[in-house]
Amino acid sequence: MQFELADHQGDLLDAVSTLLDRFAGPARCRQLGGASPRYDSELEEALGSAGFLDIASDPDGGPLDATLVGEAVAAAAGVLSYGASALVAPGIGVSGLTGPVAMTTASHRGPVRFAADARTLLVHEGERVRVVDVDPDRFDRVPSRFGYPFGDVTEIPDGGTVLDAGSGVRMLAWWRLALAVEAVGTMIAALALTVDHTRERKQFGRAIGSFQAVQHRLAELKVLSEGARWLVLETAWRGAPDDAAAIALTHTLSAARRVPADTHQLTGALGFASEYDLHLWTMRLPALSIEAGWLNRSVGTAR
Repeated sequence: MQFELADHQGDLLDAVSTLLDRFAGPARCRQLGGASPRYDSELEEALGSAGFLDIASDPDGGPLDATLVGEAVAAAAGVLSYGASALVAPGIGVSGLTGPVAMTTASHRGPVRFAADARTLLVHEGERVRVVDVDPDRFDRVPSRFGYPFGDVTEIPDGGTVLDAGSGVRMLAWWRLALAVEAVGTMIAALALTVDHTRERKQFGRAIGSFQAVQHRLAELKVLSEGARWLVLETAWRGAPDDAAAIALTHTLSAARRVPADTHQLTGALGFASEYDLHLWTMRLPALSIEAGWLNRSVGTAR
């Protein structure tokens, strides 16, 4: 694994950054509802039209490229199911799905990210995956402050296409990786905002970022988030092996539990104000951790 971007990956990130500057970011997230946003169909259409949703299956791209884009989307607080469409679906060998795409398991009942807006539902059923077309608003919308739109999946619709045996194992690995990708992009953005704050906020006549105790905290967060990032990128580069995906998600969620508390403490009372952008990212990290938790419990139940 190389630790520098290939030329085409640099160009790729430049292109997606330009698009995200136009269609995403904190201001766009606030327009959608802030911590309680609606689904961003406009951003999804823009990414799809530019080919970013199909990049994992592109002969000139691949899952690593899709992971880099997914990280950028999360860092820009994009409100769409990029991981399901651009990582999980190609990872289990399906293409051309109608978005938004939501993911659940056969035994899970309760809130599912993006389910209220979903046109396609990927259902993990042990060894196999079932792909189900659903009508928007098939699932009741669940109010939340966790930075994503949710739908209440009280029952799994009948029908759909059942994929080959082994698809369930692959979906689980790519799902775990997709969660880790979102968490990494989210943590990086939250940390960058916090670093900027510590450079600007002054106390005792000095920027608080000049104090050694603050620097140590920031350095620890940087090590945790960067360590998670490189585990995620390596896992994508290797094609999401089962064990590697589980390890990447476990390490990432360990960091994700630390980032919200520390970044909010380092930004003081400002960090808890809804007018400040930090919560647009930090409120998403518990949602991703909760999803990983019920995913693991569901898989354990299925076995």
